[in-house]
Amino acid sequence: MKKWVLSRRDSVEMIAKIESALGLGLDLPKSAQAQCAEPESGVVFVVLDGYEFVQSGEAFFPFLGSQEALGRFPQAFVDEGAIKFLLNGADVMRPGIRKFDEWGEAGRMVVVREEKKGRAIAEGPAVVASSDARTMTKGSCIKNLHHLGDKYWNLHKAL
Repeated sequence: MKKWVLSRRDSVEMIAKIESALGLGLDLPKSAQAQCAEPESGVVFVVLDGYEFVQSGEAFFPFLGSQEALGRFPQAFVDEGAIKFLLNGADVMRPGIRKFDEWGEAGRMVVVREEKKGRAIAEGPAVVASSDARTMTKGSCIKNLHHLGDKYWNLHKAL
Protein backbone atom coordinates (compact mmCIF):
# COMPACT_ATOMS: atom_id res chain seq x y z
CA MET A 1 0.00 0.00 0.00
CA LYS A 2 1.27 3.46 -0.91
CA LYS A 3 0.77 6.55 1.28
CA TRP A 4 1.85 10.10 0.52
CA VAL A 5 1.17 13.76 1.26
CA LEU A 6 0.56 16.12 -1.64
CA SER A 7 2.40 19.42 -1.89
CA ARG A 8 0.37 22.56 -1.28
CA ARG A 9 0.08 23.24 -5.02
CA ASP A 10 -0.99 19.64 -5.75
CA SER A 11 -3.40 19.79 -2.80
CA VAL A 12 -5.06 22.89 -4.27
CA GLU A 13 -5.41 21.04 -7.60
CA MET A 14 -6.85 17.97 -5.83
CA ILE A 15 -9.38 20.12 -3.94
CA ALA A 16 -10.41 21.77 -7.22
CA LYS A 17 -10.86 18.34 -8.87
CA ILE A 18 -13.01 17.08 -5.99
CA GLU A 19 -15.13 20.24 -5.87
CA SER A 20 -15.65 20.16 -9.64
CA ALA A 21 -16.49 16.44 -9.74
CA LEU A 22 -18.98 16.66 -6.87
CA GLY A 23 -20.37 20.13 -7.57
CA LEU A 24 -19.73 21.61 -4.13
CA GLY A 25 -17.41 24.00 -2.35
CA LEU A 26 -15.40 22.59 0.56
CA ASP A 27 -14.35 26.00 1.99
CA LEU A 28 -10.95 24.69 3.04
CA PRO A 29 -8.07 26.97 4.02
CA LYS A 30 -5.35 27.51 1.43
CA SER A 31 -2.94 25.73 3.76
CA ALA A 32 -4.95 22.46 3.60
CA GLN A 33 -2.80 19.53 2.51
CA ALA A 34 -4.17 16.32 1.07
CA GLN A 35 -3.02 12.99 2.46
CA CYS A 36 -3.47 10.07 0.08
CA ALA A 37 -3.42 6.30 0.46
CA GLU A 38 -3.72 3.73 -2.32
CA PRO A 39 -4.59 0.32 -0.82
CA GLU A 40 -5.37 -1.13 -4.26
CA SER A 41 -4.41 -0.06 -7.76
CA GLY A 42 -6.91 2.50 -9.05
CA VAL A 43 -8.46 3.27 -5.63
CA VAL A 44 -7.11 6.26 -3.70
CA PHE A 45 -8.42 7.58 -0.37
CA VAL A 46 -7.93 11.36 -0.03
CA VAL A 47 -8.10 13.02 3.41
CA LEU A 48 -8.51 16.82 3.59
CA ASP A 49 -8.99 18.51 6.99
CA GLY A 50 -11.53 15.97 8.27
CA TYR A 51 -13.14 15.29 4.89
CA GLU A 52 -12.46 11.88 3.37
CA PHE A 53 -13.06 11.04 -0.27
CA VAL A 54 -12.49 8.04 -2.51
CA GLN A 55 -11.07 8.35 -6.00
CA SER A 56 -11.84 5.35 -8.14
CA GLY A 57 -10.54 5.87 -11.65
CA GLU A 58 -11.62 9.43 -12.51
CA ALA A 59 -14.65 9.42 -10.17
CA PHE A 60 -14.68 11.02 -6.73
CA PHE A 61 -17.18 10.36 -3.95
CA PRO A 62 -17.27 10.83 -0.18
CA PHE A 63 -16.29 7.89 2.01
CA LEU A 64 -19.25 6.63 4.10
CA GLY A 65 -17.21 6.80 7.30
CA SER A 66 -16.59 10.54 6.87
CA GLN A 67 -19.54 12.26 8.55
CA GLU A 68 -18.11 15.71 7.76
CA ALA A 69 -18.08 14.98 4.02
CA LEU A 70 -21.48 13.25 4.02
CA GLY A 71 -23.08 16.27 5.68
CA ARG A 72 -22.37 18.33 2.55
CA PHE A 73 -24.73 16.27 0.37
CA PRO A 74 -28.52 15.92 0.11
CA GLN A 75 -30.02 12.92 1.88
CA ALA A 76 -32.66 10.28 1.28
CA PHE A 77 -34.11 8.20 4.11
CA VAL A 78 -35.17 4.60 3.42
CA ASP A 79 -37.40 2.20 5.35
CA GLU A 80 -36.11 -0.92 7.11
CA GLY A 81 -37.17 -3.24 4.29
CA ALA A 82 -34.80 -1.56 1.82
CA ILE A 83 -31.68 -1.79 3.99
CA LYS A 84 -30.76 -5.43 3.32
CA PHE A 85 -31.05 -4.89 -0.44
CA LEU A 86 -28.92 -1.73 -0.35
CA LEU A 87 -26.23 -3.50 1.66
CA ASN A 88 -26.11 -6.12 -1.10
CA GLY A 89 -25.53 -3.41 -3.74
CA ALA A 90 -29.06 -2.82 -5.07
CA ASP A 91 -29.96 0.63 -6.33
CA VAL A 92 -32.32 2.78 -4.26
CA MET A 93 -35.86 2.25 -5.53
CA ARG A 94 -38.60 4.84 -5.08
CA PRO A 95 -40.94 2.67 -2.95
CA GLY A 96 -38.22 2.29 -0.28
CA ILE A 97 -37.62 6.04 0.09
CA ARG A 98 -39.63 7.59 2.96
CA LYS A 99 -38.39 11.17 2.63
CA PHE A 100 -35.59 13.04 0.87
CA ASP A 101 -33.94 16.43 0.43
CA GLU A 102 -34.15 18.28 -2.88
CA TRP A 103 -31.07 17.29 -4.85
CA GLY A 104 -31.90 19.03 -8.12
CA GLU A 105 -30.91 17.43 -11.39
CA ALA A 106 -29.93 13.82 -12.04
CA GLY A 107 -26.27 13.03 -11.40
CA ARG A 108 -26.00 14.80 -8.01
CA MET A 109 -24.48 12.67 -5.23
CA VAL A 110 -27.07 11.66 -2.60
CA VAL A 111 -26.41 10.06 0.80
CA VAL A 112 -28.84 7.27 1.73
CA ARG A 113 -29.64 6.93 5.43
CA GLU A 114 -31.75 4.50 7.41
CA GLU A 115 -34.99 6.08 8.58
CA LYS A 116 -34.92 5.12 12.27
CA LYS A 117 -31.39 6.02 13.39
CA GLY A 118 -30.25 8.21 10.51
CA ARG A 119 -27.01 6.29 9.88
CA ALA A 120 -25.51 6.55 6.40
CA ILE A 121 -25.68 3.17 4.69
CA ALA A 122 -25.13 3.98 1.01
CA GLU A 123 -24.53 6.77 -1.47
CA GLY A 124 -24.59 7.37 -5.17
CA PRO A 125 -25.62 9.67 -7.98
CA ALA A 126 -29.30 10.41 -8.47
CA VAL A 127 -30.72 8.71 -11.56
CA VAL A 128 -33.64 11.15 -11.83
CA ALA A 129 -34.22 14.77 -10.80
CA SER A 130 -35.69 15.22 -7.31
CA SER A 131 -38.80 16.85 -8.81
CA ASP A 132 -39.41 13.68 -10.86
CA ALA A 133 -38.72 11.46 -7.83
CA ARG A 134 -41.54 13.21 -5.92
CA THR A 135 -44.10 12.03 -8.46
CA MET A 136 -42.69 8.53 -9.03
CA THR A 137 -44.25 5.47 -7.40
CA LYS A 138 -41.77 2.89 -8.71
CA GLY A 139 -38.37 2.66 -10.34
CA SER A 140 -34.78 3.46 -9.49
CA CYS A 141 -33.96 6.90 -8.03
CA ILE A 142 -30.34 6.58 -6.84
CA LYS A 143 -27.55 4.37 -8.17
CA ASN A 144 -25.77 2.53 -5.34
CA LEU A 145 -22.12 3.53 -5.83
CA HIS A 146 -20.79 2.86 -2.31
CA HIS A 147 -22.43 1.05 0.63
CA LEU A 148 -21.45 -0.34 4.02
CA GLY A 149 -19.45 -3.55 3.69
CA ASP A 150 -18.51 -3.03 0.03
CA LYS A 151 -15.05 -3.08 -1.57
CA TYR A 152 -14.23 0.53 -0.56
CA TRP A 153 -15.40 0.00 3.02
CA ASN A 154 -13.19 -3.09 3.37
CA LEU A 155 -10.20 -1.40 1.70
CA HIS A 156 -10.47 1.47 4.17
CA LYS A 157 -10.07 -0.99 7.05
CA ALA A 158 -6.58 -1.81 5.76
CA LEU A 159 -5.43 1.81 6.11
